[in-house]
Amino acid sequence: MPPSTEALQRLSDFASGKTPVPEFEQQLYNDPDIETLLSAESAPRFCQTGTTLFHYLIGIDLSDPGHVLSAKDVLVSLLQKHGMTIALDGAATAEYALLLDAQPRWLDADVKFLASLLAAAPCLPSKQRKAWLRQRILELFKYAKQPPRWLQSPAWPIGDAGPLVFLGQFPVADYFHDEAAVYVFHDPAKDAFTTLVQHC
Repeated sequence: MPPSTEALQRLSDFASGKTPVPEFEQQLYNDPDIETLLSAESAPRFCQTGTTLFHYLIGIDLSDPGHVLSAKDVLVSLLQKHGMTIALDGAATAEYALLLDAQPRWLDADVKFLASLLAAAPCLPSKQRKAWLRQRILELFKYAKQPPRWLQSPAWPIGDAGPLVFLGQFPVADYFHDEAAVYVFHDPAKDAFTTLVQHC
């Protein structure tokens, strides 16, 4: 039985950027034709959980811009398989790239948090939005003297009231087999401290 034309069109509208994420999420959970169509397809090879494309899509966090891009990418492939040629939503791709590019090298912040910051940005051209976001990042991710020198991937903690303040780091010699460092952060809202250990 061929897939529902209406279901294919709804998927196309989301992948091309016509349908907002919250509306697509409602369709995903409430449209039986979409569920049937997606359940007949295997999950992407990189998927760690679930066996069908439907399981994959209901298992990802659609409030995360990176996950939204992944969802749109797999749907473009599915639609091409059914003879529909569409372009991936360029605005979503550009927005995700902006979120990554606006960060300084010492930061790899939670993209959902950065997206929430960008949502409050005034209406500006792309380059100015990036500059606005970068300035906002520098205002929020504070450090006492200098930013962390991470041994692994950046892991700046974010509390309920926003990013914690980086106080400093110190090396840990002759304890681990590898080079190690302890990173100390302070949460002013709770007057609490958080420490992270990295080694390489």
